[in-house]
Amino acid sequence: MIGFKTVFGCLFACGGPCLIVYGVVSYFRTQSFIRRSAEARGEVIRLEHSKDRMGTTSYESYALVFSFIAANGKKFTVASDVWSSPADFSIGESVRVLYDPANSEDARIHTFFQTSGTAVITGVAGLGFAVAGSYFVGLHF
Repeated sequence: MIGFKTVFGCLFACGGPCLIVYGVVSYFRTQSFIRRSAEARGEVIRLEHSKDRMGTTSYESYALVFSFIAANGKKFTVASDVWSSPADFSIGESVRVLYDPANSEDARIHTFFQTSGTAVITGVAGLGFAVAGSYFVGLHF
């Protein structure tokens, strides 16, 4: 009979490389976005709020909603797809924005976490999962 440790290890050993691949692909997509992007000054106009409950603990997180004026003179309002707790910025705070001139609604606040955080976090998590999974399956390096 296959033990819990083996099943757990196999899931992690298989899932880890998948996360690493996702992190690498995300990294190259982010680098491509940065190369083709233009920069503008923007302002945080509100915070999207989410409250999750797990057991007796509540977790609150925030996504920034910011506006900026593109080089063509049009104003855009964009909600970040990155959530954090506490919020990275305050309402009214000025931010640097990177946006795709061909699609100005594709915009990100220009900080490491807002721009590259997904790639780095999934890559590191994938590496950790792969190492832990290999250990539990019995592959020791």
